[in-house]
Amino acid sequence: MASLPRMKPKFRIPLDEDGEQVMYRLQELLNRDACPVVGKVLSKHASIQLPPEQRSMLSPYLNLDLVPADDKFQLVGKFSPHPHVWTGFMAIYGILAMVGLAGLMYGFAQTTVDEAPWAMLAAPVALAAIAFVYGAAVIGQGLTADEMHTLRMVVDRATLKCVDKRSNDHDGD
Repeated sequence: MASLPRMKPKFRIPLDEDGEQVMYRLQELLNRDACPVVGKVLSKHASIQLPPEQRSMLSPYLNLDLVPADDKFQLVGKFSPHPHVWTGFMAIYGILAMVGLAGLMYGFAQTTVDEAPWAMLAAPVALAAIAFVYGAAVIGQGLTADEMHTLRMVVDRATLKCVDKRSNDHDGD
């Protein structure tokens, strides 16, 4: 069964070796001139993205976290848009929700004074606009799928020697 579109796709890679070695290899890959991405690696966190000249407003960022799992480590990756873009989407959702709620409240006030509650139309209009913005985000993910693949390819190269081949699951988060 196909999974539903997610706002911030997430994946987990179980590792068979010390996670800091993986982060070290990732840093070595990022330092190479031929690497198709740029980024920063800290001890248990990394953030990678396309070089500035290749980025667009929709270009994804990949945040990686090294988390302990049982007696081993997992590399958890989460794709997201630029923080400014993400904040803009959340602001649009918040504004539309407030407009819908204000319309409902004004419409209920209209009913108490025996007027036609025309302001209640703001709620379904706001819901439709929220669905449109969500659809735009999903379309944006589709338009940048090749960029997401490039980011993931670099991570796969860094973990190639240490991936537990039995599971490389994709979270529904």
